[in-house]
Amino acid sequence: MTRLAVLWVLAALLCANSLAFGQAFPNRPIRMVVPFAPGGSIDTVGRLIAQRWGANLNQQIVVDNRGGAGGTIGTLLVAKAPADGYTILYGNSGPLSIGPNLYAKPGYDLFRDLAPVSLVNSAPFLIFAITALPVNSVHELIAYAKERPGQLNYASSGIGSGLHLMGELFKSVTGVNIVHVPFTGLGAATSEFASGRVQLAVSTAPGLLALVRAGRMKGIVSSGSRRSPALPDVPTCLEAGIAGFCSTSWHAIVAPAGTPKQVILKLQQTLAATLASPELRDQLMVREDAESIGSSPEELARFLRSESAKWAKVIKTVGVKVE
Repeated sequence: MTRLAVLWVLAALLCANSLAFGQAFPNRPIRMVVPFAPGGSIDTVGRLIAQRWGANLNQQIVVDNRGGAGGTIGTLLVAKAPADGYTILYGNSGPLSIGPNLYAKPGYDLFRDLAPVSLVNSAPFLIFAITALPVNSVHELIAYAKERPGQLNYASSGIGSGLHLMGELFKSVTGVNIVHVPFTGLGAATSEFASGRVQLAVSTAPGLLALVRAGRMKGIVSSGSRRSPALPDVPTCLEAGIAGFCSTSWHAIVAPAGTPKQVILKLQQTLAATLASPELRDQLMVREDAESIGSSPEELARFLRSESAKWAKVIKTVGVKVE
């Protein structure tokens, strides 16, 4: 009985200490690693959210850009950080579902080394075509490409990027043979679109919206379940009857594995409250065509497993592997 009593006391103390730790968190600034260079979409959105989220946490969230290797360098940094909630990752499909399947040695195991916190937002990808291309629907594009195998090119932001793999997913689902042309960013492909040497691109709406408004490109199909407010005339993959192309660009928060549950919940609950702000939701939709989410850790865990399995299959089919 004495031993049992001691065990009960120890358990109570551990529980109390854990609860106290969770209640005290955070008592210093939090570092939020964005595993890409400053200035891109994920960095812009991450900073917007960090400012408002920090206000809800009553603590500053400092954005730390650690770009390189498709986002895996910054993700590895977080995977190896102390599991106390003071270093977290603002990542996307690149390092969280594509990278672990694309790179031979990413240095981390998504499901062993990182703890899910929340899915932040999602936005559809779109297939864009130059206006000179004589197609105005996805079915016209498919027919046109099949009559000219290997003659059409599509631009992406690099080998192994989400845009590249969405292009390969489109090819796989529709059976077309179009050639991938990687660029350092879609901005670098502008002159190729103008010359007609590259006819197609995969991007989220904000990435090529300026060219659409200038009459130089047009949207063909969206990979989302909803139409983009910025391009309301572009049908979704479901409307077009190519459900296999349905996928989204998304952002998520993860922490080092072993971060106390109370800390994970504190991060998730305050983030969900931040994302529920009507003003922020409107900003994300108007500026980034992104829908706020704020999922539970369990929902994010299931989502990450599903995304990892999907992209592993695409990568295997394409035959891309990076050392």
